[in-house]
Amino acid sequence: MQGSKLLLKKGIVMTIAYAFVLSITALAAKQAQTMISLSSLVFWQSLFCALILLPQMRGRWKRRSFSVWKIHFLRSVGGFTGFLFYYWSLNHIPLVEASLLRTCAPLCVPFVVLILHRIKIPKSRWLPLIIGFVGVAFVIHPTPNHLNPWHLVGLLSALGLAFSMVTTRMLSQQVSGRETLFVYFFISTLLSLPLVFIQGGSMLLPAKAWPVVLAVSITLYLGMYLYNKAYSYAPASIVSPVSYIGVVFSGFWGVVIWGHVPDVYAVLGMLFIFMSILISTKIARDRG
Repeated sequence: MQGSKLLLKKGIVMTIAYAFVLSITALAAKQAQTMISLSSLVFWQSLFCALILLPQMRGRWKRRSFSVWKIHFLRSVGGFTGFLFYYWSLNHIPLVEASLLRTCAPLCVPFVVLILHRIKIPKSRWLPLIIGFVGVAFVIHPTPNHLNPWHLVGLLSALGLAFSMVTTRMLSQQVSGRETLFVYFFISTLLSLPLVFIQGGSMLLPAKAWPVVLAVSITLYLGMYLYNKAYSYAPASIVSPVSYIGVVFSGFWGVVIWGHVPDVYAVLGMLFIFMSILISTKIARDRG
């Protein structure tokens, strides 16, 4: 009993740590895009993380079936589009709102499961889903005179992350977490390369951009590492709601650096989405 409590505490600490680290990733990514293009940022962060993981894969490669590589590809595309849309939205809406919309990924998971596995959404899931999307509506608060399309881009980042979450779980029983991350970053590097040329960007980083891009890459890798550790110590029913503290960190950076104070709609959205996550994790825990 004492050992399980200790693991739970470690899981909570790791979750808070990874949420904080990834808020710094978002902060650095927003700053980096004032110097380089979005596609260049995604390319270099993916390449750096792949290079960090490459030595760790030595002697660990195994022959994989086509079905496993198919899931690897789907997971990588999901993660790639998730980051692409997230970084893109950071340029046009406050950091806290972009982060808040990204945390809606668990709301999208049942729909991804429906698409990939043809598993219908249980009736018990509809209440938290409705509450969660009411929260999304508060964040976006569309009216005839107000509809910011960049909020929808931020919501698309949640959909990409949801694909990543579902396919990562599918891979977890077949490959190591290290392999999953390496393949993801490698494919992300390949996918972002043509976008660099389409956007008219350059493969060369200006000297002033190197520190910021390195900060994005290192914090992203560290955040992923802490994320995997958190789930190894504590169940998803604990990690998921605790990780919501990342929105608080993003709100803090937004206020301190850009003076973006969340309005009443954003605050209401936070409350509804957090309530939805709590209800969903309770349902999962009761069923587990």
